[in-house]
Amino acid sequence: MTTGERLKSIRKGLKLIQLDFAECLGVKASAISQMENGHIKPSLDTLYLLTTKYGINLHWLLTGNGEMYANVMDKKLEDTAQSFSKIKNFLTDELMNIVKAKENAQDSQVFDIPVMGEIAAGLPVETGDNILDVVSVRRSMINGVIDDYISLRVNGHSMDPFVMHNDVVIIRKSQDWGRLNGLICAVRIDGSITLKKLALDDKRKLIMLMSINEEYKPILIDPNEHEDVSLIGSLHYLLRKLQ
Repeated sequence: MTTGERLKSIRKGLKLIQLDFAECLGVKASAISQMENGHIKPSLDTLYLLTTKYGINLHWLLTGNGEMYANVMDKKLEDTAQSFSKIKNFLTDELMNIVKAKENAQDSQVFDIPVMGEIAAGLPVETGDNILDVVSVRRSMINGVIDDYISLRVNGHSMDPFVMHNDVVIIRKSQDWGRLNGLICAVRIDGSITLKKLALDDKRKLIMLMSINEEYKPILIDPNEHEDVSLIGSLHYLLRKLQ
């Protein structure tokens, strides 16, 4: 179909004779006849009027591709966009359902962590290898693998009221002193362990172990004066038995 034939289709679609169509477009009736017969091309003004006044799709008018009316194309594009939006929403909902189901499945998993002795909340004390108890935790309570965690029972009052005597603490293992600086940590000193807030004095190369209970003084550690000063990890979870 030529441009002239498409112009004729527009006119017939509007149910206009050439004289009326010419009047609408501001041209002579003879010009309409010549355009429809392919003797002359429509001017830019004519094309502009056809697209703005009658909603003709300019791309269709020039090439024959697409729909005659722009609003038809827009409607199809809108319908397509809505379809994609519905598909996207459906996939998002399904993905969220899968994630939720996975979380629920993980949360239903329960792990037992043995309480491997005591940790001092005061001066460091030696801890044995005897299992004092077993605590059960859900999968959602831990990050990573269960082997990254140890559990100990608190003995002492230096961390009152945040961590209290007989609380069970779950420690996440880490030896990254810099990353755990400022956190409550389990520290081993010459075979004895203690639970304190870690503070590093980089300038003097000292380790300060701070208590929360103000009745207890900080412990200042010079690693060079000890055979073994090692970081066990940071407090991850606290379990307290309510009486």
